[in-house]
Amino acid sequence: MTEAAPSASPMATILIVDDHEPNRLAVGSVLRRAGYHVLEAGSSPEALAVLHAADPVPELAIVDVRLPGVSGFELARLMAAEPTFPRIPIVHVSAEANDPGDRIRGLEGGASAYLASPVAPEELLATVDTVLLAEREASIVRDERSFAFDLQHAFLPRAEKLAALQGMECVDLAVGYVPAMERAQLGGDFYAAFAVERRVLLAVGDVAGHSLAAATVMVELRHVLRAYALEGHEPHRILQLMDRLLVHFHFEVTATMCLVILDVHSGAMEVANAGHLPPLVVSPDGQARYLPVHGPLLGVNLHHKAATTARLEHDQVLLMVTDGLIERPRIDLAVSLEELRRRVARTPCAPHALRDALLQHYSRDTEDDIALLAARRLHAPSGRVP
Repeated sequence: MTEAAPSASPMATILIVDDHEPNRLAVGSVLRRAGYHVLEAGSSPEALAVLHAADPVPELAIVDVRLPGVSGFELARLMAAEPTFPRIPIVHVSAEANDPGDRIRGLEGGASAYLASPVAPEELLATVDTVLLAEREASIVRDERSFAFDLQHAFLPRAEKLAALQGMECVDLAVGYVPAMERAQLGGDFYAAFAVERRVLLAVGDVAGHSLAAATVMVELRHVLRAYALEGHEPHRILQLMDRLLVHFHFEVTATMCLVILDVHSGAMEVANAGHLPPLVVSPDGQARYLPVHGPLLGVNLHHKAATTARLEHDQVLLMVTDGLIERPRIDLAVSLEELRRRVARTPCAPHALRDALLQHYSRDTEDDIALLAARRLHAPSGRVP
């Protein structure tokens, strides 16, 4: 190997795994001259022992493919499966296993790069820098997703907590939230349920996008929803104010929302819709019907008409969902809505039964987030006067 210019990347600890000591010395010399801290191992068992003892754990491993006993491919699998290790990117190096099949095997096994030995110092350092930079950027994304996931769940409490905190003795609630494919853990779908004087506000909404921005706008909308409701605004006026907020402060963001204010004693409902799926009213006799409520998206500066009035009888369930539950590529939305209505009609008319059945059926192959809220109007508790 010839001399190489020092790396400008932030320094890291790198593990070299090679049973041929001259190779370890050559690669280690290049990395040390570039400012990296280097650990060495001559076999897979020795590499695992070094990793367990290392503090901090190396940020990258350069692994020879043809190791005695446990191969470099198998070592990569063992490292990925070890729960005590953070994710450690691997660069495979080999003087022999360099045909396309070997390279494919290494990359499919999780390696970030595959180099042929002997490797030029410039190529080695460029590869190390690129892999470390990509891993650090991926780590930032993972941290962002984790933060947004915690943010979402902090503001989407369980129905039992909602009922206990807000005294909704006349409403039985079930809620559900499923992030897209269970891997994104990030999105703008939300639900809300809280008491406003003698009435209950129920809402389900969806901020467009899958990002930290969508999650934070979701939190903001839930906060202003509470504020506007407590000020006594009518449902369509709440939507108009939220529309104005998005247009003024988040002009690039749109959202949908269905908003219901329910008088739990009379069953009277005021229903306003901003580009969202209409809610379903489900009866114990197996009937299910959509409420005919429509309106423009939030964030497009359009007028929202007055709320539609409806009634929820005792033991009926109001079901509100986001489109991630039923929307699928190449399937007309009207077809999906009708399929949902039929399925709901065949399911026991109870909030938790509906939630569990629908999420079990629909959440397996969705590519979008799902938020769901089901509320049943109960008879007044004994001794309570409406």
